[in-house]
Amino acid sequence: MKRRVSWETVCLVVAGCLPAEAERESLVTGPRILAVRSEPPESKPGAPVLYEALVVTPDGDLQGAVVRWAFCAAPKPLTENGSVSTACLGDAVRPIVGASVSVTAATPTDTCSLFGPETPPGDFRPRDPDATGGFYQPVRVEALERTAIVLERITCNLPNVPLDVAVEYAERRAPNRNPKLAPLHAFVNGAPTSLDALPAGGDVRFEVGWSADDAEVYPAFDPRKQALVDQREALRVSWYTTAGAFESDVTGRSSEDLATTVSNGWSAPDEASRVFLWLVLRDGRGGTDFARYPLDVKSPL
Repeated sequence: MKRRVSWETVCLVVAGCLPAEAERESLVTGPRILAVRSEPPESKPGAPVLYEALVVTPDGDLQGAVVRWAFCAAPKPLTENGSVSTACLGDAVRPIVGASVSVTAATPTDTCSLFGPETPPGDFRPRDPDATGGFYQPVRVEALERTAIVLERITCNLPNVPLDVAVEYAERRAPNRNPKLAPLHAFVNGAPTSLDALPAGGDVRFEVGWSADDAEVYPAFDPRKQALVDQREALRVSWYTTAGAFESDVTGRSSEDLATTVSNGWSAPDEASRVFLWLVLRDGRGGTDFARYPLDVKSPL
């Protein structure tokens, strides 16, 4: 029997897999697939990759959740506008062995022809790189009746470039690596506050950061100049919580901004409770890190 999945149940991981009933993206009111971290975040065809899904509910992480994984095996036809072929929601996949929140699988050896610059089989055309010069293998993730598509960056040759540029690119390029979140800090009225003693109904200011090395500089091909140009990654943090309200669902730094921290305001719930908070850090080339924090909201004495 053919598996049927509608686009309404699907989201890209970069969107946090937002359920229809949520008031805003940062509020977790039901099962969610918030992110997938792959190690390494860029792989060569045939190389092993460790995938880990951040699956959550209003009661916290689900480390023991049943998660189904599969590589998409269908390039996107010219007649489709989405970033991933709708066939990847059906049977046009290669299942990955394992059903836990983390699995290890080898990147398909034909990934650069299906999703990269090499000529794919059938009535398809080679893919164009994104703004960072990257190509991506779609991976389907299913958990708690939610389906998400995450894009694993793949290492392929540059298409249609002068020989000297191709040689220079091979010498200079380095695979992307995951950024890493620094510990989260909380402040109330400008004073440092413990995460297990946040005031009910209070205004909390969170601050989190990363290393200066996490905003990597990398070469990308500029077709207008017919040469390599150096680009720097932008970084952004997505904020999620089971109660209260953030000032912003996403904060970040552009590629021109050298700062390594971001802050976000949070209005704590009015009643004492245990609240869960998740942070997802992403760079401009698909690198990801995430962290989870239990927050204890206390009533004033």
